[in-house]
Amino acid sequence: MNVLFQLLSEHEIPALLRLMREFYADQHMRFDEHVARSGLQKLLADPSLGQACFIYHGADLAGYFVLTFCFSLEFHGKFALLDELYVREPFRGRHLGQAVIAFAESACKQAGVKALRLEVGRENEAAQGLYRACGFVRDERNLFTKWL
Repeated sequence: MNVLFQLLSEHEIPALLRLMREFYADQHMRFDEHVARSGLQKLLADPSLGQACFIYHGADLAGYFVLTFCFSLEFHGKFALLDELYVREPFRGRHLGQAVIAFAESACKQAGVKALRLEVGRENEAAQGLYRACGFVRDERNLFTKWL
């Protein structure tokens, strides 16, 4: 497999926003470009928050992922969130997701992170299968969110 990850800089934000729009539509999530752009600018300006990368399969842009860092006593300090992982339809089934997870795990270990978390839609059985095959275990708790 010829997979390459390219760390994003601010000048790639427009291309990433196009991919984010695809991902959000694919997952039936609401996409707000202004909010996404603002978040990306903050992330890219401060590497301690995490990183965003394009996924290339050969010379073709196959998707992107975003890895962010958080802190939790439960996870013994800093933990990582694979915040977004999107592989475009023509590139699915080529083990790119597994390559992203291996890359993210390596980056986490280098950063001293002990736990890598992610969230996935309840109906997204293909992604759930990938994550289980990569060693992720579904938490027995429900994730709640309150916007402030």
